[in-house]
Amino acid sequence: MTDDLDNIEDFEAKETAGKLPIGWLILFWGLIIWGVYYFIAYTPGISGWSQAKAYEESVRK
Repeated sequence: MTDDLDNIEDFEAKETAGKLPIGWLILFWGLIIWGVYYFIAYTPGISGWSQAKAYEESVRK
């Protein structure tokens, strides 16, 4: 009985072995794109954004 459960290849689907689900791939690439956007948008040396400027703008409104 235990010998039957030791061989995982019998339980794997051959056509999907080693492939990630499409949702995981979308999440992976989406997070990479979001990270690049976030880095560019909120790095003071690149975009000029700072917390002090954001605060001053919100107080002026």
